Amino acid sequence: MDFKNFSGVFGVYERTSPLVTGSSGLADKNFSVPNGLDLSYQTASGTKGFTAVAVLSLVAHGKIALDDSVKTLLLKTADADAVADAATQKYGSLEWLSESVTVRSLLNHTSGVPDYFDEDFIDDFEGALRGEANYKYDTPERFFPLAEAMWKKQETPYKSAGTFKYSNGGFVLLAAVVEAVSGMAFPAFMSERVFSPFGMHKSGCFRLDEQTPSGIVRATSYQKNGRSNIYSVPVIGGGDGGAYTNPLDMAHFWNNLDPELNAGNPFAPLIEEAWKPSLEGEGNFYGLGFWLRKKNPRIVYLEGFDPGVQFFSYYNRDTKRSLTICLNDESKNCSEVFENYFSMVE
Repeated sequence: MDFKNFSGVFGVYERTSPLVTGSSGLADKNFSVPNGLDLSYQTASGTKGFTAVAVLSLVAHGKIALDDSVKTLLLKTADADAVADAATQKYGSLEWLSESVTVRSLLNHTSGVPDYFDEDFIDDFEGALRGEANYKYDTPERFFPLAEAMWKKQETPYKSAGTFKYSNGGFVLLAAVVEAVSGMAFPAFMSERVFSPFGMHKSGCFRLDEQTPSGIVRATSYQKNGRSNIYSVPVIGGGDGGAYTNPLDMAHFWNNLDPELNAGNPFAPLIEEAWKPSLEGEGNFYGLGFWLRKKNPRIVYLEGFDPGVQFFSYYNRDTKRSLTICLNDESKNCSEVFENYFSMVE
């Protein structure tokens, strides 16, 4: 594609059939590897939609309920004292976590839970890590001390409870719930219960310091200073962000999730609720883990921003068309793609 200021890939699909696809720029500057549609790209906070699906799958199978207390789920996953003691050893006492925080309130950002990356107190991710190496943040509970530290800084803890306040910390807690209830590590659960069943064969939570599974090649993400982002994001994607995907996988995601295309699936009513414009936040509507355009709530979307990463994926429930954009160079932008192709999903 003849783009002057875009680095990454994009695709417009009707269901899973490509209408327009393209790529520009380099996936690896050291070896001059071009970006391509077969590669996998970081999604930053776009991952929250995948996490929501993981949690809702547990609800659909009767393992948890939307109004369950998250603290109870984490500390009392069974009646046996030994299990409760093990949970306390893993997660700590969770003094900072209110009993009133429910699964639903985390999914729709109304819990008031302290966010480990609270922009009222810090403005960069490395600052949020308080000097710790990013490779230490490889499981949900590793983030809990950061959330607790934010809780102690708040003048009135849980002041925002009941209203929309975007919280990365809330989705870290949801990943912990997935692990506690399923007995599986979050990346494994996502691979087995979300990505694979949805036909997302290039998607997953992959450690930055390990080789990816066979058939998956990751694009490198570059910051404005020209460096990769390998020291600027957690070493592996978690509940709040960092999973990898690409435009075709996202077309499969939307197609397999749409409750109107999968009406017989017991999962469908939960997705219908997740895609309901229940709250207003940051100029648009929000459901359970998904954004909805205020101009047209029938357009559901995910977006994410990290150092070196911009990710957008829009799905029009009426036309069954999606547009996914994966940018991997922070010195570039997505404006040319939006100007040329967003009208195809509006």
